[in-house]
Amino acid sequence: MRTDTAREASARDHGERGTGPQPAKRPFHELPGALTRVTAGDIAAGLGAHALGRGRAGFVDDVRAYLDADSAATYSSYRRALGAALRALDEATDGSRRTVLLPAFCSSDFLDAVDGVGLDARRYDVDPETLAADERSLRDATGEDVVAVVAVNVLGYGSDVSAMRAIADDADCFLLEALGYALGASYDDRRLGTYGDVSVLNFQQGKPIPVGGGMAIGRHPDVTFSDVGREPAPPNVAALAGYALVQGPRRYYAYSRVAAEFDRNTDGKHQMTTHPDAKDDIAYDADTTFATMSNFQCAVARRVFARTRRERRARARTAAAYATAFSDLPHVRVIRPLRGISDHQWVRFGLLVDSYERRNEIAFTLDAHGVGTSRLYDWPKIDGDAFPGARALQRRILPLPTHHLVDDADRERVVDLVANVCRAYDDRLD
Repeated sequence: MRTDTAREASARDHGERGTGPQPAKRPFHELPGALTRVTAGDIAAGLGAHALGRGRAGFVDDVRAYLDADSAATYSSYRRALGAALRALDEATDGSRRTVLLPAFCSSDFLDAVDGVGLDARRYDVDPETLAADERSLRDATGEDVVAVVAVNVLGYGSDVSAMRAIADDADCFLLEALGYALGASYDDRRLGTYGDVSVLNFQQGKPIPVGGGMAIGRHPDVTFSDVGREPAPPNVAALAGYALVQGPRRYYAYSRVAAEFDRNTDGKHQMTTHPDAKDDIAYDADTTFATMSNFQCAVARRVFARTRRERRARARTAAAYATAFSDLPHVRVIRPLRGISDHQWVRFGLLVDSYERRNEIAFTLDAHGVGTSRLYDWPKIDGDAFPGARALQRRILPLPTHHLVDDADRERVVDLVANVCRAYDDRLD
């Protein structure tokens, strides 16, 4: 989240750049970049289930059945779930394979987990038009040293996982699906998460199930996961209650001001998270036993999971409105899901801007008007010669909010603000 100081700087830069008249700001109204509905009723149900010692087993069973998996286990953060999955894959090989194939454009969580368990990462490129894996680049990256191919659904935009499955089979290695934003989506009418030998789910804030923590799913006889014998993380009641409390543009506005003040007083070194354990500085040692998610988290997660289809439909309406509005706007292009993807979760909407400078100008302008967005995975710099698709995304992608707080007026403002910045650049050229 940007601090007040950064927001004021963005607004000042925006004024100096002179992008022309803008839609009026909505007072005391601010939208996060991504948000999934969590209610007071969910929190109450979670507390009740936790008091009775219930929640985790039911949630694990629900997800395992949904993804037709053989085993599943919960973890107190996404990186811990990734680390556990990679460690299990490493243990299932003879030790001669040390390389994990990752897309060049993805979260640093993946590289951190790969490094943490003592494996090596090798990159493959992605297609900026769809965010799907570049199959030629992936196939070129495979070899006898590869433990696993990792399919990452950035912003929920999936890849041709049938092709990725075939590439992994040809290389005699595992396929790991990192669902992230994509839990509930399908490819060729088969659910994402059912193609891989292992899947890893992310329950951090903003994801389809934002309760904190993660899950590893096993669909291979040599790779199994279990919560048995591991202690649960403490229930993150305050974090999830706060998440439920800010579900409104005015309440989120107030929260963002408090968070900005906290940022100033802590030198900006804290990190807002729904994970009950710290996200960073994880001990990935082989003898480390990670904590499970709490019954409280899992009881809340089970209720949110049951609403997935309804929430998806609401976000899809906003995404469709954006797609129509931006279809003929110069300088921007809608990132379209790969053909074959269905039930896209639309947790964020992907826009591709034709230049780095214009992308940043649009982001500054939206931020100054209280619309959350981000320059996704913009560091470290990606080698554009080796991975041109990933480098283009790093410089030009702009995710837009689609969640239930985005109303018709917000959608119109977002479209108008983007269009005004594009027109202002054209005027300068004239």
